Amino acid sequence: MNYFSEDELKCHHCEDYYFDTETLRKLNSIREEYGKAINVSSGYRCSEYNDLKEFTQTHASGQAVDIYCDRGDAYKILKIALKHGMTGIGVKQNGEERFLHLDDLTTGLRPTIWSY
Repeated sequence: MNYFSEDELKCHHCEDYYFDTETLRKLNSIREEYGKAINVSSGYRCSEYNDLKEFTQTHASGQAVDIYCDRGDAYKILKIALKHGMTGIGVKQNGEERFLHLDDLTTGLRPTIWSY
């Protein structure tokens, strides 16, 4: 089952869509196990958008997503994401916009968890 639409995962800047098939499979498995909707705040980001906003290039790989969640839900999703092979997890659980970054990149220091 596919829980994530191309519209949810496309670049907010240029509306291009590129998403790695295996990463999408993992995200769908995470959503299935989680049992509730997962709201995407950012999926694919083109290089131009990354440069404009001074983001890293992680999302340009099509292997990363930021999802809105907080507190207990964030903890539950984090545990499920690790189980399903996500190798990069960024945690922002302070302020108004709380989210998790999930990716399954294999280059660099992996696995890793960081906070924003």
